[in-house]
This record gives sequence, structure tokens and C-alpha cells, in this order.
Amino acid sequence: MEFSEIVCRLREVLNNLVRQVDSIYSADTKNNKLCASFTTIHMPSVFSSFADGLTVFLIMDEIIAQNGHIKHYASLFMRMLNAVKMEPVKFCMAAENVDCLERVVNQCDGVLEIGLFQRFVQDLMLNESTQKLRSNKRFLEENFFCLREGLLDILSRLDSLKEVPSERRRIVGYMALFILQSWLTVDPPEKKGARVIVEVLRRLPVVHADNNIRFVLLDLLLAQLPPSMTSWSPLKEVMKESAAIKNHYLLKMDEVLSRDSQTIRASLTSWIAAFHSSMSPMMQLSEAQATLEIRTKQIIQGLLLANRLQHILRSTIDLHVLFEIPIKKEKLKSLCHVSVLLKAVENVFYRKHFEISQSLPHIINLVQSHIESLLQPVKAQLEQDLSRRSQPNNMTFLSSLTRSGKDADTKAIDSLAAVDLALKMLQGGGSDTRQVVFHLAVDVINGTSGHLETDHSRVRKLISKLALIAEYDTVVGAVTNCSFLYWRREMMSTWFSMVYAQEDRALWLQYLVNAFCDGLRLLKVSKVNVSSLDSYEMEIEKSLANEIIEPLCRDIETDLRLHVHSAHLKGSVNVNPTKLKPLRISSKYIYIKSRVENYLNAAFYNHAAMAPHDWKTYSEMRHLAEQKYGLELDDIHLPGQKLEQGVDLLEIMHNIHIFVASHTYNINTQVFIEKVSNAPNRKNLITVGVKHVANSIRTHGIGIISTTVNFAYHFLAQKFVGFSQFLLDDHIQSCLVKEYRFWKGNKGNPNGYPYERAETVKKDIRKVALGDGGLTSLEHFRHLISEMGNALGLVRMVRSGGLNYSSSTCGFVYDMKSRVSFEDASRELNLQEAVIEAGKILDKSLDNQYMSLEKTNYFKILTNVFSQELQSNENAHLREFFLLVPALTINAAEAMLEGKDKILKRSRDAVNAIFTDDGFVLGVAYILKVLGQETQFDSLHWFTSATQHFKKKIFHLEGDTEAGQTRGGLSGLNLWNQKNLTVSNEETQNLKTDVRQLQKYLAELELIQFGFVCARTFLY
Repeated sequence: MEFSEIVCRLREVLNNLVRQVDSIYSADTKNNKLCASFTTIHMPSVFSSFADGLTVFLIMDEIIAQNGHIKHYASLFMRMLNAVKMEPVKFCMAAENVDCLERVVNQCDGVLEIGLFQRFVQDLMLNESTQKLRSNKRFLEENFFCLREGLLDILSRLDSLKEVPSERRRIVGYMALFILQSWLTVDPPEKKGARVIVEVLRRLPVVHADNNIRFVLLDLLLAQLPPSMTSWSPLKEVMKESAAIKNHYLLKMDEVLSRDSQTIRASLTSWIAAFHSSMSPMMQLSEAQATLEIRTKQIIQGLLLANRLQHILRSTIDLHVLFEIPIKKEKLKSLCHVSVLLKAVENVFYRKHFEISQSLPHIINLVQSHIESLLQPVKAQLEQDLSRRSQPNNMTFLSSLTRSGKDADTKAIDSLAAVDLALKMLQGGGSDTRQVVFHLAVDVINGTSGHLETDHSRVRKLISKLALIAEYDTVVGAVTNCSFLYWRREMMSTWFSMVYAQEDRALWLQYLVNAFCDGLRLLKVSKVNVSSLDSYEMEIEKSLANEIIEPLCRDIETDLRLHVHSAHLKGSVNVNPTKLKPLRISSKYIYIKSRVENYLNAAFYNHAAMAPHDWKTYSEMRHLAEQKYGLELDDIHLPGQKLEQGVDLLEIMHNIHIFVASHTYNINTQVFIEKVSNAPNRKNLITVGVKHVANSIRTHGIGIISTTVNFAYHFLAQKFVGFSQFLLDDHIQSCLVKEYRFWKGNKGNPNGYPYERAETVKKDIRKVALGDGGLTSLEHFRHLISEMGNALGLVRMVRSGGLNYSSSTCGFVYDMKSRVSFEDASRELNLQEAVIEAGKILDKSLDNQYMSLEKTNYFKILTNVFSQELQSNENAHLREFFLLVPALTINAAEAMLEGKDKILKRSRDAVNAIFTDDGFVLGVAYILKVLGQETQFDSLHWFTSATQHFKKKIFHLEGDTEAGQTRGGLSGLNLWNQKNLTVSNEETQNLKTDVRQLQKYLAELELIQFGFVCARTFLY
């Protein structure tokens, strides 16, 4: 219905216009005296408007021809309408509405058969009111004159930076006038006009009217001209050269793309700088007019540059598609650059929209004042000649207009009225109505006062300038519109990939996105459904993801991997995501930086989860990404690296001797960590924690706790046998007896047990034959104590696992300390016996659990069971064990330092690397408590003595280092004389190394001391 209304209204307007023009140029001027003075006037604005109306018909015909589904769906709609017509009530329609709709559909069907343009021409020839056009030679001459002059005017500016927007579309309109002329007259065009038509066909074989609507002018003429014109000789010549003309035009456009794009780029760069300068808010009021002149010039120059860029972009792409010739890669890069430049012009206009909006009314007034200054002399001269006309015997130029004085007066008065009307139209804004009236008045002035001293070319330029400025918003939107790329979406991926391939073109990305997003505006104007809009948005977003975001993510990840292995590699990523602003696609934004961050977060987490031994590599890559690219990545939060069930406590219990030997215990986190030597061919280590024990208790029941303690008891009993045998050794006994005598003699010494004696004891015990694996007897003894401590650590962890299980299973049970009885509560509520019995069973179960977890001290049990036996006279050889602890701590500190140094090494020796062995301190504390030697050990003040020993050595070495570093000067000489030292640089470095090593020893001894104190706390 809407289409039908538009077509009908346009026909009425054009028919009315034709009748008016026919009346003006009619030969019967006697019956139409009002128009007598206008018969000799050229009215190009009228015929140009008539051509615009005909162009609309041709564009509609082309749209219908390109869409092959219209006719098919029209026939289907007609069938459906016949069914509706049979039962209109069933479809909730009135019979008269159905009849009206049927008439409209029939009319549209007729239009689809022959075309809107041909239908209009036929109606024009068959209409009684317009049939006399064939005999109105003046009308036909004027029509051809206007189309010829219009084409010549356009050809003079064609393919230059002076080309005005929409001029190429006007060429289609003038061709429509030529087709109408050919239908109205049987005579071929004159030679001048024929040459103009042929020149247009040669220079511009293809015209792009709007979006993807193109006209091959020769095909248009052959399809619309009457059959008699096909034998027109100029047209035949063009037909013969048609293929060559098209190929030449395509080569010309390719050449223009290579040649003119560079020139336009330079012009655009200078224009942007000049435009920003001219639009600066810092203006002098005294220079307001000059400023407006500059702004007018800059605005028009920008519009013409954008129009030229749009023509090059649209024509080049469409011609290659039309002639099915592939575009070379270099041409594609140039076209991509042209589209970026076009959207850059739009962006410049958008950013300065406020300043332009403020200036536009003043610019329009300024242009109007310039036109007014040219028309005022004409008005003055006409008024002067009319006043002289009233005087006798005075001949003026008006007498040359016509032989009749009355006709001269009439033309002079009409001219003066036209000038007054034009001046009045210049007093207001530049609305469409005012412009139409003004153009008609100027046509009248040019036709009736042609001998006046008027600069017609300058008036035309100012009128063209006024039309551009008055329709500024519309013109900017038209010349920067890239909605024609909607039909060339296959170039989207290619252009995006080209932008990504070159680092300096990263800022082009938003302009390219804006260019393809213009298709959304076209779809919105077409009133398509929301799904079509979303589909096109998704297509753009998907192309960005495939050609920009995903390659960027992959390249950054690859670059980070390379840099982790070599810090000397240069970056391989073309686009830095932190330098890219969020891309706007219609109503949404795409944050490329966030997309990259999400990708890397997921990649690092997944890779680290699949290969946990590489977690450190991905952690380094995360830090490198933050430093190099400014990416804010999350920490790699891996899970606890264990199954829900994990290692079974029952299996550990049956192989407790293997478990305590192959794992080290951490007293703070209550975790057993597998030794590296136990997993030589694996890249991961097994850990056992409280959660594993709780899961095992949940599986096997709480009774497994007592069983584990029983297994630990038997294991400790076996180890105490080996412990006793070691201390029975004669060499060990002799060393301990000697140290016992020293302790007895220096029992009240506040300095404690000397570190040197502990070192001596360690060296003496080393003289004992080496055991298995190249370990000394002292190291074997230390391992035995560590295994005993690990067994005790397992007991402690089992108790913690039981508490964890109890808290999870009894999370909703009352506080056990309140001692509420379910049995008593059931009796008070007079519940059934079965419920009371159930409450009794629950009370008993909770009491058993409370007793087993809260009131059972397993360490105390394991201590008491061995204390009486080991402190008896039969085991008197164990009474000096506390004197062996200093030597054991020194050996443990040395072993721990050696193990920690091997952690970062990848040699064969790295299998002995450890970083914790709290089983040793727990075992020492347990044995001292079992043997009742805690007070005796405390009297040694061993840890205080060892700490003071290392601090003194560090102090003396640091003093020597400072003396070695003192060079020159009187103070240096005095210090040298005082210490009597001469230390070289190499010796100074050696001293610093010794200081660092002693500091490590001291720190390790302090850690052993802290762990020992913690272990003694657990045992009390």
C-alpha cells in the first residue's frame, strides 16, 4: 500500500509539472497572456526536478529487477487474496477493504510487468491533457536544451575535486529526459546534443545512483528507448565499442585509485589540519566574517573530498563485481585505505558538529548576503530603466527586448518581481521551499535580464554553495555513507586481516567497523526485523573475532612462550591490545583487551591443569603479559590437585614403613609430601593431607583411627629397637660418655653447650663405617628419628582428619558440650518406643564419637606406653641421648640446606631435593619426652649457644669484609694499620660468600628451633 501511494503521488506531481511547463511553452500565447513573457526563458531547475522524479521511477525499476523474489511472492499473495475474497469474515476483513487491496495488487502487478518508468511514459502519451506535448516544439527544444546544458555542466566537473555530490545521479535523470524526448518526437537529436549523449556514454558507461543501484547507461537506453532509436547511428557506434569502453573505464578507475588516492590523501591531511584550526573556539569578533569565509571553504572542501572518496570506493568495487574481474591485493589495500579515509572525514565532521552547528546559520546568511550583493545592482538597474521608460524619447536596453513597448514593460516588471522574490527568499533560512522558489526566480532573472551586468557563473557557484550548506547534515550523511558495503560483506574479513598484518594500521579498525556498520542504518531504514539486524551485527563481530581477536590471542600467547624461554627475542605481535580502544558496533562495544585477557586466563588455567608441573612457566607468562602488554590476568587458581577420595588411609596404614620413609612431613600445614627420589620418572609428587584422611574415615568408619594408632605403635616399637642398638655401639657410647662428663663439669655454665663440641661429636661419629647408600651412621640415625616423627605426624593428621569428618557429619547436631539427650527429649514428648530407642542409639553414637575425638590424647598414649620401659635400668645406655641432639641438629641443618639447593637444579643429584622435614624435630621432641630428658636438654641451652656462635662468626667476617673494601685515604690507612690486614678483591668476595652461607646456616637452625618448640607443644 505504501509503495502504491508513493508511486501514485509521484505520478500526480510529475503530470502536474508537465502540464504546467507545457502551458508555459505552449505556442498559443494569445489565450495564455500570463505566461507570454516566460516562453523564451530557460528553466533548468524545473527540468532538473522533473529528471529527479523520473530517476526515482528508474531506481524503483532497478530495485524490482534485482530482487527476483518480488514477482514470485506477489503471485503467492494474489492467490491468498483470492481465498480471502471468498471468505473475508473468516480472515477478519471487510469486503470493501479486500476489493481495495485487490485493486492495488493488480496495479502493482501491472507495474511489475512493464516497469514504472515505461508505465509513466505510456500514460503521458495516452493522457488527453498531455498528448499535445508531441506538437509542442518549444517544450521539446527546451527539454533537450536543459538536458544538454546540464550534462555539459556536469561533464566539466566530472572526475575532479570540484564534482558536487549527487551529480552522477542527475546524469541518470537527464538520460531519462532524453528517453522521454525520444518517445515524444520522431526526429533524432541534433548533432550537438548527440555529441553530448555519446560523450557521456563513453566517459561514464556506468553510473551508481544509490547504495548498490547501478545503471549501465547504454543498457538503460537500449531497454527504454523506442525501437526506432536503436538504428540511431551514434548509438550504434557506442554499441560496437561497448566492451572496449567498459574495459577502459575499469582500467581508468584502477588508475584513479592508484594515482588520485595519494593526491586525495595528501589533500585530506592538510584539510583536517586546516579544518581543526578554522573550527577552533578561539575567535576574534573583529574577524568574524573572515572566519566564516574560511569555515565555509573548509566545510565545502571536506564534502567534496568525501564525495570523491566515496565515488572511488564504490565504483571500483562494483565495477570489478560487474565485470567479474578479481581485485588484486594491492588494490584491496588501497580500497581499504580509501574507506578508512572516508570514515575519517565523517569522524572529523562529527567531532566538530557543535562548532559547525553554531556557525551554519551565520554561514548561510553570509552566502545569502553575497548573492544579494550580486542581485541588488540588477534590481537598481531595472528600477532605473523603468523610471526612464516613463520619460519620452529615451531608448534603453529594454527597448531591445521587444519591439512592443508594452511587452518590454511587462518583461521588465516580471524581471523586477523575480528579483524582489529572490531577495525575499534570501531573507530567511535555507529551507527546501525557499530554495525551490529562489531557483525559479533566478531562472526568470537569467532569462529576462540576460543583457544586464550580472556575473551569472558566480551566482551559480554561490547557489550551489548555498544548497550544500543548507543541506549540510543530509549531504554529510550521504557522502560518507558506506552502506553499499553491505552487499560486499565478503571484503570484511580480507580488510580486517590486512589491518592486523600491519602494526601501524591498528587505528584503522574502528573506521572499518564504522564503514560496515553503515549497513545497519540501511537495514533500519528498510524496517527489517530485529533478527536480521542481530544477524548482521553477529557477522561483523564474528569477522572481528576470526581475523583480529583470535589471531591476536594466539600471537600473544606464542610471543609470551618464546619470551619465557629467551628474553632476547623481539616481539612478534603486530597489534598491542592495550592501545586499541573499545570497538563500537551499533549498540554494543567490543573490548579487545578484555577478550585477550579472557582467552589467556582460560588458556593458562587449562594448560596448567593438564600439566601441573608447568604451573611456574604459565605464572611467568602471566607476569610477562602484564609487564609487556599491560594485560591484567588472574592468578592461576588451580584446584588442590587431588581426587575427592585421594590416597586411602588403609593402604598407608598397611605400608606405614614405606610411607614414612618415602615422604616428608610439614608440621604447619599437616601435609605429607612425596620425596623426589621416590618419583624419579614422574613430573608430579603425591601429597597427603587432612582432607584425604577425612575421606578415608568417611569410607571406612571412625574405627580406622584406633587401628592407625595401633599400627603406629607397632612401628615405633620396631624403630626403638634400632634406636637402642645404635646407642649401644661402643664408639657412640665412648663419645657420649665423654660429653656427659663435660656436661657434668660445666652444668652451671650460662653460655650453654659449645657449638665446637657438637661439631667434634659429629666428626667423631662420621668415623664409623658408612651405611647403605653412602650415608654415615649419624645420617642413618637421623633418618630413623625422622621416620619415627613422620609416624607421629601421621597420627596427628589422622586425629585432625577425624575432627574434620566429625564437623562435616555433625554440622547440624547440637553442641556436644551442652549434653542434650535425644532419649530424654523423646520421652518428654511421649513419642513411640521406636523413636525413643532411636534417640538412645544416637546418644550412644555421639558419646562414642565425642570420647574418641575429644577426650583421647593419642600422643600421651604413645608416650606413656614406651616411657616406663625405656627409662628403666635395662636401657641405661639411652640416658645420654640428649647429648647427641646438638650433633643431630647440625647434620639436619646441613642436609636441609643441601636439599634446598638441589630444588632449582636439574642434575641427577636433584632427586635428593627436599624443602621440609619436620618429622625430625617431631621425632627428637617425642624421644626426649619418652626418655624424660627434656629438662636435661634444656640445660644445654643448645640453640642459644649455636645462634651466638654463628652470629659471632658473621660479625667477624663482615668486619673483615669492610676492612677489605676500605681503599685509599687517611681513614683507610689507619683502619689498615689497626687490623694489620691486606685483603684482595677476590678474598673479599670469598668472605661475602662465607657470610651468606653462615646466614643460611643460622636461618636453618632457627627454623629447626621453631619446629622443635612447636613439636614439644603438641606433645604436652
